Amino acid sequence: MVPQVKTILYTTALGSHTRPVFRFTVGLAQQLNARIILLHVVEPLSNSVRFLIDSYLKPDAAEDLHHQATKGLLEKLHKRLEAFCEEELGATLEQTEVIAEIRVVSGMACEVILHEADRNNADLIIMGAHTGHVHTDLLGSTSRRVTLTSKRPVLVVPVTDNPDNEWAKPLI
Repeated sequence: MVPQVKTILYTTALGSHTRPVFRFTVGLAQQLNARIILLHVVEPLSNSVRFLIDSYLKPDAAEDLHHQATKGLLEKLHKRLEAFCEEELGATLEQTEVIAEIRVVSGMACEVILHEADRNNADLIIMGAHTGHVHTDLLGSTSRRVTLTSKRPVLVVPVTDNPDNEWAKPLI
């Protein structure tokens, strides 16, 4: 028996392959009558950047600056994703039934993706992976970590610069 897929966690790094992977995910969700939770993870500041900030500011001021910058960035990215979805779907989030929620979260990508999949009881995780170049690794580090550690099915959608691969080409 094939399990029902009702909730898809679609993760995006907002890279060049966002559009084709989003379109694939929406098409699959419509076929399955599933809803999508769109997730973007903002990685925390690197240690060297934090050290630099801490060197010039008092600890409370440094923490406040980090908090304000992160909060503002998360809000801007959320609005950007709302506009992206509206542009792609031709409807606002309130008018469409395919997108259940947009989440922009700060943290380590793999950990946040797995946590959000559990929190939302996702039946499937969909991620994109840019392919077509000679690499020693076939998947990016986040895709690889998620596929190796997830207790849920993970679908990695390849996106390539190969012009013969019509469905995976970025559509502008």
